Amino acid sequence: MELLPALGLSVFIGLLILENYGYGYWMISRPIFAGPLVGLVLGDLPTGLMVGGTVELMYMGVLPIGGSVPPNAQIAGIISTVFAITSGGNPEVGIALALPIGVLAQLLIMLAWNVNIILVHAADKHVQSGNYRAVERIHLCGLLVFFSIFFIASFLAIYLGSDFVSNLVAAMPEVLTDGLTVASGILPAVGMAMLLKMMDFKTYWPFFAIGFVAAVYMGLSVLAVSIVAVAVVFAIQKMSHSTSDSFDDGFDDEDFDEEPATDESGAAQRILTKTELVKTFVRSFFFMTSINYERYESLGFCYAMIPALRKLYPNPDDFKDAMQRANEFFNCHPYTGNAVLGVTLALEEQKALGKNITAEAISSTKTALMGPLSSIGDSVFKATFMTIFAAIAASLALEGNPIAPFVFIVPNVALNLVSRWLFVKYGYEWGTKLVARMQSSDLIRRFVEAATIVGMMVVGAMIVGFVKLSIVPVWNIGGAEISLQTVLDSLVPSLLPLLLVLGFYGILRKSEKGMYVCIILSFVLGIAGKAIGLF
Repeated sequence: MELLPALGLSVFIGLLILENYGYGYWMISRPIFAGPLVGLVLGDLPTGLMVGGTVELMYMGVLPIGGSVPPNAQIAGIISTVFAITSGGNPEVGIALALPIGVLAQLLIMLAWNVNIILVHAADKHVQSGNYRAVERIHLCGLLVFFSIFFIASFLAIYLGSDFVSNLVAAMPEVLTDGLTVASGILPAVGMAMLLKMMDFKTYWPFFAIGFVAAVYMGLSVLAVSIVAVAVVFAIQKMSHSTSDSFDDGFDDEDFDEEPATDESGAAQRILTKTELVKTFVRSFFFMTSINYERYESLGFCYAMIPALRKLYPNPDDFKDAMQRANEFFNCHPYTGNAVLGVTLALEEQKALGKNITAEAISSTKTALMGPLSSIGDSVFKATFMTIFAAIAASLALEGNPIAPFVFIVPNVALNLVSRWLFVKYGYEWGTKLVARMQSSDLIRRFVEAATIVGMMVVGAMIVGFVKLSIVPVWNIGGAEISLQTVLDSLVPSLLPLLLVLGFYGILRKSEKGMYVCIILSFVLGIAGKAIGLF
């Protein structure tokens, strides 16, 4: 690719991937959305859909839980799409490069996390002096750190790598290119197996079987199966509560009917207004801008709290102390972390009003909330909600349906906006009761159970259309040719794809490096099988 187009495309890619850590966590850099978007920019939407959908399936169960930094799906999907298009519209080439690109991206992100440690220490002295403007500027420098790393890596890959990839493809023997094509049909089985492991396959396997049977024997599409799954969930929930006179969601009204503390005149004792809550909400989108290996999101938490703390503590010394509390270690899911922000705002306000709230109580409460809220965020929002829509969208993308990216991005953007605001709002209004009720509420358990049922049925249906593997040997018996694939289909249609997914699931359960083993096996199976005439 020429210099100027490579520069322009790299800037676009850098800004796109930056959302993953820098601004908002909007999911626009996920392969299922970014792949088609890059394909549209480069004038090859079908290849963007194919590569984006396949890489999304490969990385669907690879999620950054807690403080982990796994192989990066975002960079893998985007750069793989670029390579696939610039090499002449060869999706299998981009797909084959997705794993090494994701691993290299993992190293780059780890580098950025380490560089951000410098920013955190630079901000510490300004926190101690109360110079909040400097703290804000230093935190936002994390945007430059992440963008620089993403831009440089993308530019080098695109400018130097696209011609190399094109020449490499031209020099490949036919058996290798055909083998990569076979492997690209096997790889989605890896992502599906990771989903089965994540969604408790041992407990919910009957729903997986229902989805598979519906797709194989009834010919239902993935979208149709997902609609049926939602109906099944509602039926199960209705029947499970049919014997109860009332539904107890764990959030009893009397628990939240308490009025705010009032003064002698009866007026509510509040300092913060909706303006401060909105400012906190907006700033929460930059939670992870300076994320690092030492204190994780501490500076992002402090950045979000600053407008409210300035109003609560007009005394400079009190403001400095409050900023130091806000800058302590913090690590939580970016959505549910807003509940911690809301609860902390409520405690800081009570302290500012002279109530018996100590600095230690605020710090210990924040620390205590991180664990349960991280668990809820990772399991409900990240591992369940996102992956269900990613699975449905990926299935549409592999069919070449341009609506696929929107099926994924619309619900995820809505979730981002609504959950962040509600967690700040009700965290502030209800305080620590919000988290206690979330943990004891049957609503969370029922949501996870419902989402798992839908996810299991969707994965079962996806196997039929999107794990592609068939064998070509033909037997000649008594002058009649009998296809081995036809024999297998007469037993159970799509039997080989099903066995692949279940086999990969077994590997993932037994090996910590199972993801890498499964992906390597996919390529070995595809290339070797093609070489010996099996596929």
